[in-house]
Amino acid sequence: MIESLHGMRETVNFRSSSIVRFYRNEADEDYPPHWHLPGEIIAPLVNGYEVTVADQTLSLAPGDVLIIASSELHSIRAPRTGVRYILDFQTSFFEKLPDLVFVLSLIQPYCLLTAAAMPTLTGELVDLLRHIEVEYNSETEVFRDAEICALLVHFLVLIGRYAVNMEKFQSLAPPKQQEYADRFVSVCDYINSHCTENLTLEQVSEQAGFSKYHFARLFRELTGTTVHNYVTNRRILYAQSLLADEALSVTEVSMRSGFNSLATFNRIFKKQMGCTPSEYRKLNSRYYVDEEEEEPEED
Repeated sequence: MIESLHGMRETVNFRSSSIVRFYRNEADEDYPPHWHLPGEIIAPLVNGYEVTVADQTLSLAPGDVLIIASSELHSIRAPRTGVRYILDFQTSFFEKLPDLVFVLSLIQPYCLLTAAAMPTLTGELVDLLRHIEVEYNSETEVFRDAEICALLVHFLVLIGRYAVNMEKFQSLAPPKQQEYADRFVSVCDYINSHCTENLTLEQVSEQAGFSKYHFARLFRELTGTTVHNYVTNRRILYAQSLLADEALSVTEVSMRSGFNSLATFNRIFKKQMGCTPSEYRKLNSRYYVDEEEEEPEED
């Protein structure tokens, strides 16, 4: 259910909890391409669900768990009958913990865990969602957010631990698995803290303690994206927060976010968000800004 849609941007209304919006969806309703700042978890319980994200169409079966990263454009096709959990969560809240920053980096642009391939993990994740549903709908508000937060942290931790023990790491001894995980937690935290600077692959790989070529390969294998794309995504997320400050021009936002060219910033922002920075600001403000700053997009 989309309650507030402006263009392709959905404004998620957090009500019963300040951390998540949770609902048991049984609607025979398709959702057009849209995006929102919170991350999203979708878990079909009865019948399947079809989600298109990052130009990939995913057919979810009952028991599957799909996590969509913040600000990812996605659309949904629903069956005539069915039941599924849909949970939107404030990613910024969980990014305060370095371990969870690492986990959130793993789900970009999305992470699909299937019941067929990993029944134990998905069973535990769906069970946690059931507990969140009970807590979310409880009439007792005392410590409700804290309990939901704890359950969602556990949810993300299970995904992180699974990732560390994935097949690509099985050739490593357990101490080495933990060492690599710790290094990637550290480097993701470093990138997030320095993404607006002129980061190079050499700097980041040195922070991780690997050669740049070895690190670039490991990073892509683990996160499914390149270091460059990860840094760019972090800059776009940072730019979104700066655009809320109407005292800053789009040019200033571009520079402060680490983009050397306004045209590049406009092009990348529109590609990822489906709208220009100025359009994004209009959707998030009651004031209109001057669009004269925006330069023609680069070819």
